[in-house]
Amino acid sequence: MASITQGGGPPASPDVPGWLPIRGTKLRRMERVDAVVLGAGPSGLGAGLALAREGAKVVVLEASQTVGGLCVTRRSNGFAYDVGGHIPFVRDDARRSWLGEVLDGELHWVDRPVSCIVDGAITPGRYLDRRPTAQQTLGAHDETAFGELGSRFGATFVDDAMRPYLEKIDGVPLEKIPGTRAIKLMVDQAAPDGFWFPNEGIGQLMDAMAHAITAAGGEVATAHRAQAINVSSGRVMGITADGPRHRRDVATESIVVGIPAGPAARLVQPAAPPFATPEVAMRAVCIVYLGIDQRSVTDQAWIQVDHPDVPFSRAFEPRNWSERLSPREETMLGLECYCQADGDDPIWSLDDDALGQACAAAAADPLGWIAHVELASLIEVVRMPRAYPVPDLDQLPEISAAGQWLSQIDGVHLAPGAAVIEAIEAGERAAERVIGAGRAGA
Repeated sequence: MASITQGGGPPASPDVPGWLPIRGTKLRRMERVDAVVLGAGPSGLGAGLALAREGAKVVVLEASQTVGGLCVTRRSNGFAYDVGGHIPFVRDDARRSWLGEVLDGELHWVDRPVSCIVDGAITPGRYLDRRPTAQQTLGAHDETAFGELGSRFGATFVDDAMRPYLEKIDGVPLEKIPGTRAIKLMVDQAAPDGFWFPNEGIGQLMDAMAHAITAAGGEVATAHRAQAINVSSGRVMGITADGPRHRRDVATESIVVGIPAGPAARLVQPAAPPFATPEVAMRAVCIVYLGIDQRSVTDQAWIQVDHPDVPFSRAFEPRNWSERLSPREETMLGLECYCQADGDDPIWSLDDDALGQACAAAAADPLGWIAHVELASLIEVVRMPRAYPVPDLDQLPEISAAGQWLSQIDGVHLAPGAAVIEAIEAGERAAERVIGAGRAGA
């Protein structure tokens, strides 16, 4: 049975079967598997687990040392904290049971829905959950977020209640954000009553999925960076990856892409045409983690903040997600600051200490969450210069180009990322296509 390969593969010994010395080096012989999954984030792990449980010989390749992608739980200064607030949006009993089984019961209900700041006060529900109390004049319907929301709730209400937050997050006017994005956020990422969450943080779910893959006979190879997706006559032939000890050449007819489509398209050999890998403007995120010298800051798990003078747009207090994540007498705030990764951006241009001070100052005033900034100490700043493509209608063709081109290659199956459960389900759907293709071929 295969296992999680931290550092990948067997030891570099001429006595190990499958190794072939060439010019003084040791190269592994060509492997053959039913499917290779690129990336061990939630979508890749979802695909790998579904394939392994169907009896497929599957290898999940992950460039970093750990699984989970952005869904990881870190530990520092006695705190445990996720890289961002990751809510598993569970929609049915079957998925709830699946989570309980994968996590071996290490799951609990968080009776704290997402909240937002309205008129300076914490208010239950997201900005997209707010509704007008009086009859509104409906706006014209079009493909933009403003058109979609305005046609439902009225242009004036959307301007007052929803526009500031959505534009603060995405960095473009509501008239240029795709309407599908606004509706997806409103419908698919709603948790009005609370949510189920792993006891030790979202990384616990990712680790549990990786171990479940190996228990089912699959392999999760961390520290393995894909170098080439080998294609011949429009069909996948295999993949080449560099591990810490050797290069792996894996023959397969099926690849599940659990990483962004653009980087995946750049791996294809022969090389993708330029139109398939255009430059795409990306949104950046800085996540500031502050230790707070008090028992708690709020009683909320996740708070949306549209105030223009506050550098962060989302705040989460890990203690309120799970008591296991914070020391008994202290708490922590995770603060997500959305920006552009350039020196002119007022957030990105700040060094870590200055950004931490700015966030602490905003938590004190205007939000009033802490009495004074001296109660806060900087734990860490995580900077993601390419967190996600800027959702601008003008660059939708560029955003979709790589995925559309990859989908034309026989044997490539896309598993686009999204919120945790959505991404896992995208991976499972890609696995179903692999399995269906195999059955059709047989």
